Amino acid sequence: MDAVVKEVAEEGKRLIDRAWLGELSRDQAVHMFVQVGDGMVRYETALTIIDDGVRRLNVNARRLRILRWCTLLEIPIFSAFAGLAVLFGDYTTAGLSVLFLLILQVTHRTMLPSPPSVLRQPK
Repeated sequence: MDAVVKEVAEEGKRLIDRAWLGELSRDQAVHMFVQVGDGMVRYETALTIIDDGVRRLNVNARRLRILRWCTLLEIPIFSAFAGLAVLFGDYTTAGLSVLFLLILQVTHRTMLPSPPSVLRQPK
């Protein structure tokens, strides 16, 4: 029984991924999930699972895109600040720019913010 539940859950994940990528419509993914569940998953439950999964993927993708742009833009901006500070002989500002850049890079790479919770739409 546990193997069957695990198989249905894994297929649900695959269907959510395919629905998010646009390979399947929402209704197709729900219908296939109900078929795979073979009586274990009701239509309403499958609809909720697929919708929540697609919504969570959208939220995570948006969050990671923003984080990627922040990480990529910090390097040229703070490096330019440090370079200008060295050019004008202000080594304290250059050191602080490099230090701040390193702190932000480490923060972005190691302590990713937890994904925000996905609110369910009222029925």
